[in-house]
Amino acid sequence: MKKYARIVNEETKECSVGLGKNVNFYKSVGLQEMDVELSYDGRWYVLGFAPEKPESTYAEKRLNQYPHIADQLDMIYWDKMNGTNLWQEKISEIKSKYPKN
Repeated sequence: MKKYARIVNEETKECSVGLGKNVNFYKSVGLQEMDVELSYDGRWYVLGFAPEKPESTYAEKRLNQYPHIADQLDMIYWDKMNGTNLWQEKISEIKSKYPKN
């Protein structure tokens, strides 16, 4: 997308971008109209230079799959009351799906 920007890092092509509509101001501080893109980390880059989001680690993947701790405690309680092992099965399923490397 076209924005008024200035490259702040020649190696990575990271940019400082004007996000408003005051074109005259942006020109007065040395920004030029160029194609830029917003990266996954919230930084702006010249189009085509934004880094790709790194793949999540197994720990991050697991963390996103585990039920909330309050829900886990509730599962453990009901497992004890009902003689089931649903909590253990759920946690084992997640650990199997995302093993340690």
